[in-house]
Amino acid sequence: MKPVSFGVIGSGVGATFAIRALKELEKEGIVKVIAVVSRREERAKDFASKWGVERWYTDYVKMYKDAKPDAVAICTPHYLHFSMTIDAIDEGINVLVDKPMAINLHQTDAMIKAAEKAGVKLGVIFQSRFDPKVRKIKEAVDTGRMGKLILGEAIVEWFRTEEYYSKSPWRGRWSTEGGGALINQAIHTIDLLLWIMGDPEYLWSQIDTVAHDIEVEDLAVALIRFKNGAFGVIQGSTAIYPGLPTRLEIHGVNGTAIIEGEKLKLLAIKGEETYSEIEERGELAAWARPEAVPPYNHIALIRDFAQAILEDRKPLVDGYEGRRSIELIRAIYVSGTTKEVVRFPLTEI
Repeated sequence: MKPVSFGVIGSGVGATFAIRALKELEKEGIVKVIAVVSRREERAKDFASKWGVERWYTDYVKMYKDAKPDAVAICTPHYLHFSMTIDAIDEGINVLVDKPMAINLHQTDAMIKAAEKAGVKLGVIFQSRFDPKVRKIKEAVDTGRMGKLILGEAIVEWFRTEEYYSKSPWRGRWSTEGGGALINQAIHTIDLLLWIMGDPEYLWSQIDTVAHDIEVEDLAVALIRFKNGAFGVIQGSTAIYPGLPTRLEIHGVNGTAIIEGEKLKLLAIKGEETYSEIEERGELAAWARPEAVPPYNHIALIRDFAQAILEDRKPLVDGYEGRRSIELIRAIYVSGTTKEVVRFPLTEI
């Protein structure tokens, strides 16, 4: 079977993750990277040379029309995701877009609708869903072994310097980043919380900017009531010095699961042997240097997306799944601004 040809747009950390995974999948014969795009010519040439890609472009539309890839991986600043996705769909190209898929629900809904109308696949890069540790917890919940869910917690307390925002002018702005700590740093953990706990019914939140000269939040806390009756807590920040490991906790009446950093710290279920991964000294802290994490989960996600194209089925993380975290985060922003409870589904004004 002919491999799925890919173009990669972007040359930063996200694009590096994508192309590392794609290059591994080339060995399986399932994909082939045929072009890369970066706005600066020198960077585009260097990125193509580094990864052994023959074609490079500074104009993504020209790449769409000239290289004609079967699919593109869009790994660019948030505000560019919508236009790049719509332009690709208009050319009949399948799209795998990095998180967040867009900066508001108007854009996400337009992207989903356009992909369905054109008959192309739309996937979102939430690679953590393919992590074996996360899947172990998801399976324990879905099979009922943890009993009725009562509480889920997503805690992302990271630290970012003022330079982090000032050196990339698109960051820290509502119009370009779409938000702050929640939509950028915490969104992967929020996605997992929703995937495991289910849909929210309502929430109340507080957001603030406490440590940076930016428009958007660098500190947020939300209280959630899920449709299944469980409570939820989200804490997201880029102002917690020196930065702490990401933490996801899932509690049922019969068990508890905790992921901290890159470890499954605890999986304790009544009647089963307790499972806990031992911390190893000197091991890489992904929350501290995410660019150096092995791309295993990206490989699994992109493999599924390529197979979805070849098999003409929905990818496991499609546009609707990518939309869920956007809706929740936008609801937190609304509640944090109005100081009122927000119910779902959320309607963007």
